[in-house]
Amino acid sequence: MLFMAKRNLLIQKNSGWNKDMKYVYPKLSDIDLGVTRIGGLGLGNMLFTYARALLCVRDHGAELIWPTWNSIPVGQILRREENKRFYRDLFVNRKEGIAGWKKAWLLMTRKKMSEAEWKTVSDKQDYAVSEGKVIVFSGMEDEFVPLMGKGNSDFLYRHFQSVLQDKNKEALLFEPGNGICVHVRLGDFTRGTQQELKAGISNMSIPIFWYVSIIKQLQKVLPEKTPVYIFSDGTNEELAELLELPYTERKTYGTAVADIMAMTKAKIFIASGSTFSRWVRFLGQMTTIAYPGQLKQQLLEEGTDNFEIEAEVIPMDYLERLKKLYVNR
Repeated sequence: MLFMAKRNLLIQKNSGWNKDMKYVYPKLSDIDLGVTRIGGLGLGNMLFTYARALLCVRDHGAELIWPTWNSIPVGQILRREENKRFYRDLFVNRKEGIAGWKKAWLLMTRKKMSEAEWKTVSDKQDYAVSEGKVIVFSGMEDEFVPLMGKGNSDFLYRHFQSVLQDKNKEALLFEPGNGICVHVRLGDFTRGTQQELKAGISNMSIPIFWYVSIIKQLQKVLPEKTPVYIFSDGTNEELAELLELPYTERKTYGTAVADIMAMTKAKIFIASGSTFSRWVRFLGQMTTIAYPGQLKQQLLEEGTDNFEIEAEVIPMDYLERLKKLYVNR
């Protein structure tokens, strides 16, 4: 009898079932079936949920329940969109996140605590309340505000890098050198007016002529033949004016997360107004130029010579800073 009791205790201790352990679950859709989801947010938006959960795991000794990335994108299927966003080709569980039947059992049997409830507990440092429970993270929650500082951009970059599926790792070999990366979001974004964009309205595509103008301004002051890499979900026809510029090249690594990781290596980034671009900026910590009203938030950590600006015409003092940046490196 004593042997059986010790055996059961050992199994419980070593299998992630400790009754005092906190568990963290990034819930990526309202309808989450454990092995797949129905609909949900796009990648850039889901990463906010995942990132906050990862920081909780790191800072509070919790265990991560691996999120359900696979999705059945009903809207995209009904609209017959080319990019269906199944999201089964992004990450792989290499960091010992709880998955499979253990995940199902914990989600079915353990009491849940919302992220808001956890924040109250955390603020009061009353951590005993959360023991044995599953803390459920969801939504975008002020986007990057909870992620700023503490070296979090580097921590999250390294984590995303470590859990990339093998097919996405080619992006890590991308070497833009002194090149410029450009993100042009078209796809499901509406074609807004310049006035709407400058007012800060989201989910609107930026006119192609703005990208062309910014690249031309940079090419006048940067070394000749500085490469320009265009990442976009648009067609070649939609991007024609950009691709006709000298030293430009269209680039993609096949998935959204791979393209994000590739663009983080740019010295200069010309951004869209999407959360996709904001993840590139946050993880890459590079100099960024955005359309007026579309920068949304300063994402650079302290202690860098890089800058982020909104501009139609890049101010001369910033052009001078860029010239010096290229001379000094």
